[in-house]
Amino acid sequence: MNTAIEPKVAPAVAELNAVSKSYKTAGGHELKVLENIDLAVHQGELLALLGQSGSGKSTILRCLTGLVEPTSGRAMADGKRLAGVSADVSIVFQTFALYPWLTVEQNVAVGLMSRQMSRADRQTAIDRAIDLIGLGNYHAAFPRELSGGMRQRVGIARALVSQPKLLCLDEAFSALDVLTAENLRQELISLWRSKENGLSSIFMVTHNIEEAVEMATRIVVVFPRPGRLGLVLENPLPYPRDTKSPEFQRLVSIIHESITTMTLPDLPPEAPPAAGQPVSRARSRMESIPFVPVAQILGLLEILSGASEPSNIYEISDEIGKEFGDTISIVKAAEILDLVDTPKHDVALTDLGRRFVASDRAGRHKIFAEQVFKLRIFHIIIALLGEYEEIDADRIIGDIASALPYDSPERTFETMIAWGRYAGLMDFNAKTRMVFAPKDEEADEQAQG
Repeated sequence: MNTAIEPKVAPAVAELNAVSKSYKTAGGHELKVLENIDLAVHQGELLALLGQSGSGKSTILRCLTGLVEPTSGRAMADGKRLAGVSADVSIVFQTFALYPWLTVEQNVAVGLMSRQMSRADRQTAIDRAIDLIGLGNYHAAFPRELSGGMRQRVGIARALVSQPKLLCLDEAFSALDVLTAENLRQELISLWRSKENGLSSIFMVTHNIEEAVEMATRIVVVFPRPGRLGLVLENPLPYPRDTKSPEFQRLVSIIHESITTMTLPDLPPEAPPAAGQPVSRARSRMESIPFVPVAQILGLLEILSGASEPSNIYEISDEIGKEFGDTISIVKAAEILDLVDTPKHDVALTDLGRRFVASDRAGRHKIFAEQVFKLRIFHIIIALLGEYEEIDADRIIGDIASALPYDSPERTFETMIAWGRYAGLMDFNAKTRMVFAPKDEEADEQAQG
């Protein structure tokens, strides 16, 4: 009898199994950043990890490479449990992270510090990496003599000089201008596809949806609080990719839809309010608030007030020049205050939002205060201010940490104070770290910042 032999599957270059990660905040509270992450980077693929700021993307990268040890679960490399930093991985960060007192050649040589090599082999590897990334005439140049794009090339050359099995990019193009970033993306794709330089796999962290669709063979979307894997999307588009093609735009739309639906879900109609009670979409459960300044909420409302019809959230993102994830946060903040509604991809002022925009300064503060008062998270402070003249910030931060274990309690506290100041419900003395109720004074304009 013939027995079929199963083809041997190569282990993943890097892998996370059921990984969760928690940190201690400055106040000593535990903040859960990742929850039950299962992720593998396979031989020959270019995997993009997408997500909003604060979703845990960079923490996933650090766990995957051994820079950070998971709180639970395990990190693997080539089928073996990872102990310490992986020797087969190189990372390019958002900041150029070059030594300003070293030349291009010397900066690239840093990538070989952990390797035992002869002087001749070391020099050959350095020269090859510098030529590979297009800096052949800049061996003796210092970082201050280079443009931002050229400095990032040095960072990539330093990462490639050790011929890693996996190259990791942590927002590597986000600090560059649009044209420089696009040029560098295309060159890196060419290097990866050529296979002549030994670069097999790339794992990139990005917030840029178009960048992910342009570069990656597989895209994974991370949802925040705590970070967990959402959409996993294969990208079969041939290289070079046409960003204007219908299929490219379709994939971008699918990812947009996924993030928008998860972050700004269309809520079912609420039950009619009891007699004498105001209509409100404020949630009855304790809910996170986005870390958004009041000024950005007000700016969004002004943009919407000038529109004759509901605005598309993608168009708003382009208009205000914010990352899509940041735009989502601003819209979410306005929505939980019942100032905007978000049917599908549209954003429109509610009746209350229109009344807010049409009001004078005092009227806006009053409406804002009424809406903030309806959010249960604010009752942590408001209830205490009903009993005490002053409350220690650390006590409030501790209560926030208990109520919202997946949020940063310190950042939540800062946002609550900013919103509460504008609403005229509370104030904060940074020197004494005490929260108190304001004395019949208008909220300070600086709260808008």
